[in-house]
Amino acid sequence: MIVIDKDDNKVLDEAYNTILNKGFPYYPIDRKWRDDTFNQLYNFKRDTLIDRKNKVIGQSAHGLNLAWSYMEHAWGIKCGKMRTPVEIWNDEEHLKKGINKILTGTFFKQKAAHQITDSDMRSMLRRYTGTQMVSNFRPTAAAALYDVFVDKESPLEGTEAGTVWDPSMGYGGRLLGAICAGVNYIGTDPCIPTYKGLEQIRDKYGHKHKSYTLLRQGSETYIPEDESLDFVFTSPPYFGWEAYGDEPEQSSIKFNTSDMWKEKFLKQTIANAYKGLKTGKKLALNVANTKQYKTFEEDTVQLALDVGFKHTDTWWLSLSTQQGTSEYLNLDGNLEEKKQENRYLGKFERPNLPGRKFEPTFIFTK
Repeated sequence: MIVIDKDDNKVLDEAYNTILNKGFPYYPIDRKWRDDTFNQLYNFKRDTLIDRKNKVIGQSAHGLNLAWSYMEHAWGIKCGKMRTPVEIWNDEEHLKKGINKILTGTFFKQKAAHQITDSDMRSMLRRYTGTQMVSNFRPTAAAALYDVFVDKESPLEGTEAGTVWDPSMGYGGRLLGAICAGVNYIGTDPCIPTYKGLEQIRDKYGHKHKSYTLLRQGSETYIPEDESLDFVFTSPPYFGWEAYGDEPEQSSIKFNTSDMWKEKFLKQTIANAYKGLKTGKKLALNVANTKQYKTFEEDTVQLALDVGFKHTDTWWLSLSTQQGTSEYLNLDGNLEEKKQENRYLGKFERPNLPGRKFEPTFIFTK
């Protein structure tokens, strides 16, 4: 066992300087690592994630790191008043505190300075007290949902294959899922650096016999052709929470009150989906109530009903837990219980599967 005096500033200073000189611990961008990671994602047996009895999509992190490797700017995007990982990195006091938690084993498994990896640093920067990083959709979960809801009996070659629209593309999880599921993909998102990263993912890994149309615009302005879509699926932004960028097309900038945002962004996006979907096809919206938006689930369902959809089903996304337990150590060394927040669950009852947390994906039929 490594024994380090918590007050040993020399050890901490040396570790700090070594880590700082290496630079921010972004995910690798070398071709071999990316190709190996993509192959692991592509070959993953995602049918093992689909629990049709409980209507649950299980979790697997395959491909998530690959998506992040194209989105270095995401580490600096603000979530409300929380600090970003980049802000912790640039603050000597906080960065040293986080490194010391690794050196002393307060949070992670104890490691000597020379054993600390980029992966350790990424985990610490994400979990540092008062810090939050923007979220990304798991590619395996996206591919599994495409498998469930896109008619695989339709031809899967060329533009006649099943076509999906992702109104809020985000950081590449659903695009990678579409590539793995073998469907045609249309995506909209106004963020310039995000769009550039998505283009790189498409150009590198997209199938030559499939269509991937990426549009740098808000979903409320995208008017699909009538009856042209087989499935619409996204996780829309949470008003005013994640500051994705300063582009004037960003929904929370363009519509700067919650009522205006719901009416002119969210409802209009849902209406566009209704217009584009073929009769009998599905819209899937992954949303969850939060402290900042306590009725997001209920509002989303009502808006879809107002547009003309029928709420025909709800599937559940299994969220992260650590090492199969409901408890974890925070960065202050305190044992905390991972519980679904009862304050914000609303009226939609979660599956009764002990030790697991869930978010709803509401399924609407045209």
